[in-house]
Amino acid sequence: MLRLKAASTTRLIEADLHPLRECRDPETGKYPRCWSQGGWKVYLDSVEDILRSIRYVEDNPLKEGKPRQSWQCVTLYQAPFV
Repeated sequence: MLRLKAASTTRLIEADLHPLRECRDPETGKYPRCWSQGGWKVYLDSVEDILRSIRYVEDNPLKEGKPRQSWQCVTLYQAPFV
């Protein structure tokens, strides 16, 4: 988890896409952390698990009174026929 977060942060900075780039410390040049502490491993073993997880992520901004988010890099999940 730590390596994934570190590598992702590096790529965000390189691409000038870090979500907190405006909050960069002017003296040290360091960026604030954009990831939560720790991690949560979840195994998605069924289509139902995947769909539930997608709903959870999509509904998260709404729980905080924020608008639904849409990202060009996210594609629609197409469940296999079962």
